[in-house]
Amino acid sequence: MKQLTILFTALLLTTAAFAQKTDFSGNWSFTEQSSISGKLYSNGSPKAIKITLTATAITLEKTSAGASGDVTTSETVSLDGKPFETVTPTTKRKKVITIAWSSNSALTEIASLYNATDPAKLDFKTTDTYTVENGELVLDRKTENFTNGETWESKANYSKK
Repeated sequence: MKQLTILFTALLLTTAAFAQKTDFSGNWSFTEQSSISGKLYSNGSPKAIKITLTATAITLEKTSAGASGDVTTSETVSLDGKPFETVTPTTKRKKVITIAWSSNSALTEIASLYNATDPAKLDFKTTDTYTVENGELVLDRKTENFTNGETWESKANYSKK
């Protein structure tokens, strides 16, 4: 009976170790971007990403190239799947974000950006999937532009600062 208890405990500990979710926390600096489909935009991926991950929420601080210089946004989103609603700082559009683990090693963020004059009309949907491969943060980004029908997908790599 004691051997069975030890075996069961070892099995639980092994299962718990493998069930750990990837910790994406850190300051990540852009290294390269490649096209998966559609047009590859030079500013299609953030220049830098700072991620703070807790058991219940994630804070994503992204610095991207804007028309008048770099723009940094910071959003804290619950990991319970409930949507987070905000307004973009420059264009004042409604933005709805959901975050979910798509596996223990991948985190998916879906950001829906609505029309500035008609907040019920969806203009853009961006699906970001984060993974860590060989010590680098990998961002697979798919963007759908509903105003012109364009869809593109890219893969960007980031090194930890």
